[in-house]
Amino acid sequence: MKKYRILFLFVLFFIMLSTKIDTVFASVGDRATPFNAWENHRFTFQEYEWDSPKVIELQLKEMYKGEQANAIVADENMFNEVPASDEEWLLMKFNLKYVSGPEEPLYASDVIWTGQSFYTASGQKLSPESASFSNERDGYGEYDVELYPGSQSEVWYGILVKKTVGYPYIRIANGYNSSTYQTIYKWFSTNPASYNPPTNLKAAATSYNNVNLTWTAASGVSGYEIYRSTSSTGTFTKIASATGTSYNNSALNTGTTYYYKVRSYKTGTTTAYSSFTPVVSVKPTLSTPASPKAVSSAYNSIKTSWAAVSGANGYEVYRAASSTGTYTLVSSTTSTSFTNTGLSTNQPYYYKIRAYRTVGTMKVYSSYTTVVSARPVPSVPTSFAATRLNSTSIKLTWGAVSGANGYELYRSTSSTGTYTLLKSTTTLYFTNSGLTTGKTYYYKLRAYKTVGSTKVYSGWTSIISARP
Repeated sequence: MKKYRILFLFVLFFIMLSTKIDTVFASVGDRATPFNAWENHRFTFQEYEWDSPKVIELQLKEMYKGEQANAIVADENMFNEVPASDEEWLLMKFNLKYVSGPEEPLYASDVIWTGQSFYTASGQKLSPESASFSNERDGYGEYDVELYPGSQSEVWYGILVKKTVGYPYIRIANGYNSSTYQTIYKWFSTNPASYNPPTNLKAAATSYNNVNLTWTAASGVSGYEIYRSTSSTGTFTKIASATGTSYNNSALNTGTTYYYKVRSYKTGTTTAYSSFTPVVSVKPTLSTPASPKAVSSAYNSIKTSWAAVSGANGYEVYRAASSTGTYTLVSSTTSTSFTNTGLSTNQPYYYKIRAYRTVGTMKVYSSYTTVVSARPVPSVPTSFAATRLNSTSIKLTWGAVSGANGYELYRSTSSTGTYTLLKSTTTLYFTNSGLTTGKTYYYKLRAYKTVGSTKVYSGWTSIISARP
């Protein structure tokens, strides 16, 4: 009696163990986030605790479905099942490599077995009819391929499924957890549409008629296809293919919004495509004018300037009395500079500039430049000269400055020394007498304009020297 009880407990334990072995346990590559069978994957194959781990590589290379697959399967063996109206054959070619492991045979059916490895996307296990191969694929079926460490082979699987199955998932043993008595599985999607898409698609306008697209590479792909539309919900048209992770789209219309999406592809006997990236949009616009400057050009004027913008038909100059004040248009010009006249001496003025391009009857604008500012002050006196008059005198002369009320002349006995005011005058010359013969004297000059009780000065002239 005790003998039978022990036998019963052993059988019960074996049943429980078998049940646990079939339990799915996977932290990565589960059915919610499957790997893609179209990409080559290396992993350690082990289904039961007593199995020796084997490092293998697996990749789905070709897939045929529907009428094409039905015709190929029928041609391979006339005794293969003829699909019902709601059925279709799926024909898959894998490349299986036994990378390393014990010197014992590995059969393709050990890794993927028609009887238990195929599932629907919702997790329902498939038990499909298996195709037999007698012609071109003879010897490459799941029960024919026998591998040893270092060898590889193509393997063909033909399964008859309901059309509603679509592209099945494949479940493959990836180890065994002895503490939970569970096989760890990885899941693989055979759907070409789930092939790795690019990520982080970005679009930026680089000029009035150019857009630059960039994205993060998808691993294991052959290239990318770029699609464009002028509506987020409109028809997208393929405009280019690329092998890199960027594309420059030129000859676009300024001010028109363009929508882009990208997908990756993998070439083979058939080309497999990923899903598309999310759509991004961008509008080609003029570049912002570079190098904006504002400098005083006279006691009542300021000259603004900037770099030319490619594709611009003109520029608009705006002015305000404070950096955060209200800006008013003061000029529209085709030049790359503008002199603003009629200003108040020593009053600060603030400017910003934008470029525009005429599209039809509308102006399409760039962004504004950074704000630049200046104060109108008298110009620096020109033609400043020093001439020996006699053994004790030097004559200084200069050109008139518009709006100036007078001039201040400074002198030093060293070019880098301390300069002292020598003369404040309203004339355009001054004779400096009582000097030491043979000694060098250094001079600099500035103009001024009186605003109320304040003198507003020009910049200094260059330093000049002479000897009496």
